[in-house]
Amino acid sequence: MRGGVALVTAASLLLAGTASAQGNFQNAPIGGRSALMGGTGVALARDGSAPFLNPATIIHIDDSGVAFSVNFYTLQWTTLFGFHQPGAVDPRYGQLSLPNDTLSSSRADALPSTLCLFLTIGKWGDNTALGDQPPSHRKGRSKLAACLGSLDKTNFDATAVGYSGISGKVSADQATSIQRFWNRIYVGPSYSYYISDRVALGVSLHGIATTTSSTWSVDTVVQGANPATASAFDTAMSAYSIDLGAILGLVWHIDDVQVFGASVSTPTMHLVGNYNGTTSVLTQPTKSSDNLETWAGGFSAPVPVRMSVGMGIETSRLRAEGDLSAFVPITHLAMAEVTTQTTAVNGQNSASSTTLLMDGRPVVDAALGLEYVMRPSFSILGGAKLDFTGLQPLQETIGALAQTRMHQVALSLGIGSYGDGSELLLGTQLSYGWGQSMAFDPFSESPRLSLVNTHAYGLMFIIAGGASISAFRRTLQDLGNAVKFPQPK
Repeated sequence: MRGGVALVTAASLLLAGTASAQGNFQNAPIGGRSALMGGTGVALARDGSAPFLNPATIIHIDDSGVAFSVNFYTLQWTTLFGFHQPGAVDPRYGQLSLPNDTLSSSRADALPSTLCLFLTIGKWGDNTALGDQPPSHRKGRSKLAACLGSLDKTNFDATAVGYSGISGKVSADQATSIQRFWNRIYVGPSYSYYISDRVALGVSLHGIATTTSSTWSVDTVVQGANPATASAFDTAMSAYSIDLGAILGLVWHIDDVQVFGASVSTPTMHLVGNYNGTTSVLTQPTKSSDNLETWAGGFSAPVPVRMSVGMGIETSRLRAEGDLSAFVPITHLAMAEVTTQTTAVNGQNSASSTTLLMDGRPVVDAALGLEYVMRPSFSILGGAKLDFTGLQPLQETIGALAQTRMHQVALSLGIGSYGDGSELLLGTQLSYGWGQSMAFDPFSESPRLSLVNTHAYGLMFIIAGGASISAFRRTLQDLGNAVKFPQPK
């Protein structure tokens, strides 16, 4: 029993690794301008976020061009309180009180990015910026975009983590290595069309690829028991889901300054998915429960339906926007239907079917952003957003796909530099998350899952921008002229 002290404690390190993973539907930046303006863009988007927040807004981009968002690094510090001794202690352990039972972890990671190509279809006539007097010939204008975006990414690792704890006559030593990965990529076309001088409609069609994997290993030695015990716990999994989805959008220019935007995503259609996993538990002295398990089957990760509305104002000096987004899971957030093959030390081998579910609930998130243009070539951007988790309360059951629930709040600040047909945005985003994570409690009458409080701090650095095709053409011409050699006379 005491050999499980470090085993189950180490097992919960994996669970801590999902602190900012699935269930937070706005946990990744989409476009650079959107990220620096608090994640807004349902009404005023004009960068790589447009096809994903509201495809109708791609009509705001006045020229054919490329918009990119390359977000270099994020730094995150996560703390789980009471992690190594999460619950009540059975009397047989006496006054057990392990020291330094808080787990802290930090990580630097590359962030998602988007890349979009925007193409103007047909002739637009006189180009008038959104903040100027609306042209009477908007009707009939259309815009096409092709985008690739990594919109949801989490990567956690705790490699070569050691823990030693002594309480009374019992000492536990543990070595742990954990890696966990979650990523969701969207790719597809978007189209927007002005049906009148003030109203534009848009649609995006996306192929969506969700991939996740985790590996972790725990080796434990517990002394002070009679006899001393050792244990090894190893598990790994990988899964993917391929789905199709669409987003419908509307933009309404109420007057020369106010702009209303709305969008809704359709339920996704699942195409194919796969889940594979292994787990082995070995102890010394050997127990009848020691076994090796393999899992194989299907996997799906449907994207919740999103309904968003945004209200923006845009003048020659100020852009401001407020958005509300409701996320409604139609079925579940993730599901694995697997066949489990168990090879036990006691020879009682078996096969069974298991369904692993990650259930969700509706949530409403809010975002607010603004940009103040100090001069035509320079602006200041800022924003704030709330990102509530869409996970149901955690179930303290072994095998659950969801092990952490966290709410997040973020503040952003940056600057924008503008040239002839191009722009460059630089800034940072500060975030704070709070919630609960699962941890194993080895000190109860029988080992069980328990919940511990957790919080996380994040710092994200952003560099983003875009350029029109005409700007690229001028740059290539300038380069060509620069490398020309003089012709011999």
